[in-house]
Amino acid sequence: MKYAIFSDIHNHTRALQTVLADARSRSVDAMFCLGDVGIDSCVDLLRQADVPTVFGNWEVSNWRHLSADNRKWAMRLPPMRKPDGFWLTHAGPFWPPKIKTLADLESDRTVRMRGNLFPYLHFDEQSLWKTIALLTDMGVPLLFHGHTHRQLGWQFTRYNTLQRLYGPNIELLPGETCVVGVGSVGRPQDGPGVCYAVFDSETRVVSLLRV
Repeated sequence: MKYAIFSDIHNHTRALQTVLADARSRSVDAMFCLGDVGIDSCVDLLRQADVPTVFGNWEVSNWRHLSADNRKWAMRLPPMRKPDGFWLTHAGPFWPPKIKTLADLESDRTVRMRGNLFPYLHFDEQSLWKTIALLTDMGVPLLFHGHTHRQLGWQFTRYNTLQRLYGPNIELLPGETCVVGVGSVGRPQDGPGVCYAVFDSETRVVSLLRV
């Protein structure tokens, strides 16, 4: 199957329309959004396209600015999704099992007060290694994240080395673990263009796209 994965729209409705159209032109089988969606018009597009989404820090801070119906949608968003063979989250995969939705996070101040719920994996080496250790222990070879607004990956090799990957294509090798930042739809910080990723589970290749 082919999956389109994108993140960090930040109110840019036309950029989101561009990603959705480009992904459909590539005949993807499914699409996922990794949070920080933004205003109602962006949420409406995702809901019309039935795109499974996780919440990001924007949703945590700004869900009250959405329409009543879209607030209900935001409250039901999970912090992570785990399709067959890979994980999806906005930043890091360190969510307590009791936090199943944004509503759970809103009602649990003990978790909210911990801080660093959304680490920047390209700056925070400790969180990056913690992510790789968790994936390796769980036998998960691939995680996609947003939040950094950069298309950037890391591959933990079978030789216990960490390689930084910039694409445009990343091949998943047996026995290795990959962490992939999909970039930003609305506010890319690593160059012009609308950014997202396509993962082909048959060829085991992640393509970092800029359109």
